[in-house]
Amino acid sequence: MGNIAQIIVNVTAKSLNKPFSYTIPDQLCFLEVGYRVLVPFGPQKVEGFIIGITDGDTTNLKPVISALDDYAWFDDNMLRTAAWISKFYLCTLAEALRLFVPGKTGIKTEFVYSVHENTDPKETLAFLTKRPDIYQKVFSFIEINSIARLPELKAHFGENVLKIISALIAKKLVSRKTIAHSTKRIKYQNTLTLAVTKQTASTKLADLVHRPAQQRLLTLLIEKSSLTSQDLKELHIAQSTVKKLVDIRIARIIKTQILRDSYAQDFVCHPPKIALTPQQQECTRSISKAILSQSYHSFLIHGITGSGKTQVYIEAVAQTRRNNRQAIVLVPEIALTSQIVARFKAEFNDDVVVIHSRLSIAERYDAWQKLRTNQAGIAIGARSAIFAPLTDLGLVIIDEEHEFAYKQEDSPRYHARQIAEIRCRLDSAVIILGSATPSIETYYKALLNKHTLLTIKDRIDGSALPDVTVVDMREELRKGRRNVLSLPLQQLLTHTIANGEQAILLLNRRGYATFVLCRECGHVMECVHCSSTLVYHTSGNTLRCHYCQSNNAVPDTCPKCDSRYIRYFGTGTQKLEQELLKLWPHIRVIRMDQDTTCGKMAHGKILTDFASGKYDLLLGTQMVAKGHDIKNVTAVGIIAADTTLNLPDFRAAERTFSLLTQAAGRAGRGNKPGKVIIQTYNPDHYAVQSGASQDYLAFYKTEITHRKELFYPPFSQIIKITITATDEQLVRRHAEDIASQLRQIVNSQPYAEIIGPFNAATFKVKDSFRVNLIIKTLQLSTIRQHIHTLGLNEHSNVYIDIEPMNVM
Repeated sequence: MGNIAQIIVNVTAKSLNKPFSYTIPDQLCFLEVGYRVLVPFGPQKVEGFIIGITDGDTTNLKPVISALDDYAWFDDNMLRTAAWISKFYLCTLAEALRLFVPGKTGIKTEFVYSVHENTDPKETLAFLTKRPDIYQKVFSFIEINSIARLPELKAHFGENVLKIISALIAKKLVSRKTIAHSTKRIKYQNTLTLAVTKQTASTKLADLVHRPAQQRLLTLLIEKSSLTSQDLKELHIAQSTVKKLVDIRIARIIKTQILRDSYAQDFVCHPPKIALTPQQQECTRSISKAILSQSYHSFLIHGITGSGKTQVYIEAVAQTRRNNRQAIVLVPEIALTSQIVARFKAEFNDDVVVIHSRLSIAERYDAWQKLRTNQAGIAIGARSAIFAPLTDLGLVIIDEEHEFAYKQEDSPRYHARQIAEIRCRLDSAVIILGSATPSIETYYKALLNKHTLLTIKDRIDGSALPDVTVVDMREELRKGRRNVLSLPLQQLLTHTIANGEQAILLLNRRGYATFVLCRECGHVMECVHCSSTLVYHTSGNTLRCHYCQSNNAVPDTCPKCDSRYIRYFGTGTQKLEQELLKLWPHIRVIRMDQDTTCGKMAHGKILTDFASGKYDLLLGTQMVAKGHDIKNVTAVGIIAADTTLNLPDFRAAERTFSLLTQAAGRAGRGNKPGKVIIQTYNPDHYAVQSGASQDYLAFYKTEITHRKELFYPPFSQIIKITITATDEQLVRRHAEDIASQLRQIVNSQPYAEIIGPFNAATFKVKDSFRVNLIIKTLQLSTIRQHIHTLGLNEHSNVYIDIEPMNVM
């Protein structure tokens, strides 16, 4: 009899969605529920999460190898949240728990090589003497080092060393095994301090009169008490000098952990106290009352662009911190992180940590440790920050809550807003949803009093919303104007630049040309792995697939008819940049899209440079349309308002309206009036009209009517099932079989409907064909249970998306 840990192993297999039993050895008797551990699993060593501990017969049970942390990684509410995610989104519990771990796993496994324990020296010598010298050198290297890692072997002997190792393993001269180690990389700093009192140290100065370097160092230590490694380097003090003071026990070296922070050097200014507008004060009063009650409450702040929602967030976080509780602030994209971090760092300084996927795993570990140990109380980040390990969560803010980026596209396909609601309920915390264009579902719930609706109708400082002009591009063509920039937009940009003001241009297509076509035979260059056209990128002179990210050489002749008449069609951000420089040769343009924001801090640098006036015009994809508050921006041009409007998705109009309203809201946020040009081929569409007038309620009234007529959310809930296979006929048959099974169930349910199967909008991705099924229902939990009973969520080629953000 003994303690038995029930452990969820961190493996990807869907069929292993159950706990496994391991015995807890005496040396690990401190283990409790919530610990991350290393356990044997088949021939591997894997990470596991303890979800229960019982007493029982430990016969034939394997023991836990080690603990990965000095504390329980998961608290009870984190475990309960993970269990809810697994049940609601039909994913494995391991997948749900991985969300709470930076980098998805706490261990890294690798092969290591050692001399086989049963090696016969004579046989070894006989084998090696018949082989080239390199075999003897590799064997000797492994023998001398006891354990050799593959990177070390490749560094010494080149890439072909694997062939030699394989031969040594086949002859049983070398054995291979797998080792596992923690992915946590703790950074330390050595600090030199006095090992005696300052008075004693002062008496020792005379003894060092003939050792000037040591005397100088001791004098500095008496003055400063301690010196870091960087201090010693800047003072040109040799390590030998340090060692001598340590050896005679006058000084000592203290090793301290450094918690990394890429944002530590930025945003340390303290802004003047901002006087809240009456509408901001009303919001703050309602929210503060809920925060003080320490009970669950949800708010929706519907504030127009530039109305000061961020300042309301700051006031709410300040109230939460005064209550000694912690807060999470979510932004939809990394591009928005730098600006909101600047505001919060200026107000709360080191109490803020930043979490997003562009940071290294080590930096994310350090951020989580600061939060867990209460060295910081505010986490700001993109979607994944909702899983930050706060010990006393009191507030979650979701800025731009309408954004689709809060929905995870890979399993588990969670929505950060739903996770936030669950965490806040479990922790008796407050959740604030904020947007100028709330999602239809959120606003509908607010009207049903499921969220407290707070409204801010005016911009701060009394500035007006920008003047918006809709340009009908059909008329432009009829007048013979074929430039991607309409005449009104060209005139606006000329006027803006001449006045020393700045502009933002939104074109939601990156690259140079959106497709490449042979004018002789009409052949369009397509990705061989995906059913999508290749996009031409001037950087690298390549044709790139935006689905599988493959790069292809630009052909000199058509691959189908050998014609040289190849032309680039469509306009991406790269091509538009060139067009701008042709029209205004001296304009300073900076581009912000996926191609220019690969680096960790790239978004922030681009926005900082633009805001400081280094550039006249910011050009980019949708990331330039959201949340940026730059006072000198007086002009905004939206190049192709129809890009999202024509998508075969019931949310296409909502997506278009939000993007137009948000983009237009970047103009005129200072004391200068703003002007916006919207270019479209559908000027009469209600999404374009409402976006131009920035009238959310007009859009909502029309859209909610369509949703009700067509039985779409918020009047139903949706499940999307995607079936994949490398064989086109097989994927269709499998999809039809699943549809048949589901129809037998759904037909017996009231208010349920199945659409499909139908090909995904991009039918083939990475050589895999994709077919979709859509279920609309009022009984989500019932349908979800039937899907689970059928075992569809365990199929490796079937993907379940509960409440998807797109149905394509």
